[in-house]
Amino acid sequence: MKKCISLIILLFILSGCGNDSDRYNFSGSSENWDVFYVVNVSNGNAQEKTGTIKFTGEGEGPEIIDYKIETNSGGSEATGITLDDKVANLGNNMCEGCAVVQGDEEIEVEVTWNGQTEKLTLINKK
Repeated sequence: MKKCISLIILLFILSGCGNDSDRYNFSGSSENWDVFYVVNVSNGNAQEKTGTIKFTGEGEGPEIIDYKIETNSGGSEATGITLDDKVANLGNNMCEGCAVVQGDEEIEVEVTWNGQTEKLTLINKK
């Protein structure tokens, strides 16, 4: 009986230690690009961001692109990103104690390649 009561108490304690996290899958398309941006938010003040930019235009894709990503909580940009099979990997970006992306916001992306620029708006696919 003591083991049963101890087990029940342990379950109550552990149930209060759950991880408060959300995953947002943002995406958007333009004439030549598809962008997928995944944000994992935990505890309301930490996030991990990753994504891809895929060339969908006619012909050969560019070898190198530059991009800018603007969210309500800040932005990021990179230059000279190499595409592999028409896809650029945005890497993995983490922060703790930071302002985090919200699921209801729109994310602005700008892709530049070969003297051309396109802008996209990403929304969360719930």
